[in-house]
Amino acid sequence: MKKYTGKTSTAIIPFPDNKILLIKRNTIPFKGYWALPGGRMDPGETVEQTIVREVKEETGLDVTIASKVGEYVEKGVKDDVEYEYYPTCFVVKPVGGETKKQEGEIQEIKLFSLNELPKPLAFEHEEMIKDYVKSGLRL
Repeated sequence: MKKYTGKTSTAIIPFPDNKILLIKRNTIPFKGYWALPGGRMDPGETVEQTIVREVKEETGLDVTIASKVGEYVEKGVKDDVEYEYYPTCFVVKPVGGETKKQEGEIQEIKLFSLNELPKPLAFEHEEMIKDYVKSGLRL
């Protein structure tokens, strides 16, 4: 069984009409799941630098951090892959760029209403989105 572990960042990117951007991944351990954009930290990066870089790489959008939703622990087994991640979730604001999915890693990018989120969501991303909604954080 493969194991993935490490510190990560995730982003909630709000859009008008109470929608957020989600991506469907092509890579293990997220393959086939809808997820918030984000990924693992590179050596020497902060979680803030990681999320700005990851959102740009995965979606083509330039973003600034608006606020922090929280820090999470994601542990478990999904599709024969053991994972142990420590993500920090941010609300980020698009400030430029054009939405374009990263070739190879991302299957699809789509806006979803907070009232009609797709299934299945990756890991604890549903919890992050619920915390965002409860917090009342908006751009």
